[in-house]
Amino acid sequence: MIEAFRAGHHDLGGGCHAWLQPNGGWGLSNAGLIAGRGESLLVDTLFDARLTAEMLAGLAPVTGAAPIRRVVNTHGNGDHWFGNHLLADTEIIASAATLADMRDVGPHHVLALLEDPGRTGVVARHIFRAYNFTDLVPAYPTTIFDRQLDLRVGGIDVQLINVGPAHTAGDTIVHVPSAGVVYAGDLVFAGGTPVVWQGPIANWLRACERIVGLGAATIVPGHGPVSTVAAVRAQAAYLLYVQEEATLRHEAGMTFTEAARDINLGKYAVLPERERLIVNVHTVYRELDPTTAALDGPAAFACLGELMEDLL
Repeated sequence: MIEAFRAGHHDLGGGCHAWLQPNGGWGLSNAGLIAGRGESLLVDTLFDARLTAEMLAGLAPVTGAAPIRRVVNTHGNGDHWFGNHLLADTEIIASAATLADMRDVGPHHVLALLEDPGRTGVVARHIFRAYNFTDLVPAYPTTIFDRQLDLRVGGIDVQLINVGPAHTAGDTIVHVPSAGVVYAGDLVFAGGTPVVWQGPIANWLRACERIVGLGAATIVPGHGPVSTVAAVRAQAAYLLYVQEEATLRHEAGMTFTEAARDINLGKYAVLPERERLIVNVHTVYRELDPTTAALDGPAAFACLGELMEDLL
């Protein structure tokens, strides 16, 4: 049974747990816990120390008997790993691509965005004003894998599968076959707009097929409520729509900004964070023309600001 989207601890059965942060918007990510006999594996930490400490306290009734021995970071966005330092004495696991992303963009980069005097700073402060990045010390993964790592957590078999690049350079799903649960990281934004920082979109679509193919009854998304594979299919449909619409406008000679403003989102217009469309369109343009430069952090946030103004 899928539970309502309420904040805090959700017991999913079979040793699996979720920690949810409504409304799932910018920085309000989910985490997971797999608790076996005498030990637990935490799936992701949160965006800052306060949120991560609150989560650890909320999970204490479970982890008291099954302490967290390992942490896996599903990908390199800060809202899924900046809280690692509160668990720095545990084994931290991630794919090699995720570690590279973590080293490329850490807390000091987000602070720089917040201090930017231009549009980038205005957008960053609007999105991230509720978080505190000043006391964060990066704690990087100590165990690195490439495509798959099989673990046993207190008697529970757990599969870590890197299906990236898609949302980021490395995107790990955490599959618990015995419980029929997949922690999807940001490969699934349930009820929200995904953002394709890396791509290609075709690979994200294949990742969605991979998740569906696992046959899990319960999907814990990176953002949004605990869901079923219906949320995965809905995610794929959005991505395919953007890919097709952006391709048509690229062929018509529009710039990516013109294309993002021109695309009619239709039923997807009701999704929160729909300004992410402009980043997604740019990613399609990069796929169609490899000479198109990637957006760095400041440029991406400046673009988001342009579409935010159009949408308001």
